[in-house]
Amino acid sequence: MYDADTLNQRIDELLEQLMTTEEAAEYWGLSQDHVKRLCGDGAVICRKRGKTWLILREQPNPKQRERNSK
Repeated sequence: MYDADTLNQRIDELLEQLMTTEEAAEYWGLSQDHVKRLCGDGAVICRKRGKTWLILREQPNPKQRERNSK
């Protein structure tokens, strides 16, 4: 069994790997609405929890992928 400190540390480690659409928009230089569309279209690695998209931080900038595919 884990103690509370260990569990909190584990949660913090997991959350560091994720970002919200607002954070992703700033990180990738896109609008938040565009990031939400990418999430809904399955163009980025993410999961929706409630009304919030949780996006995997360690993935390529979708803007770069769009340029490379043209």
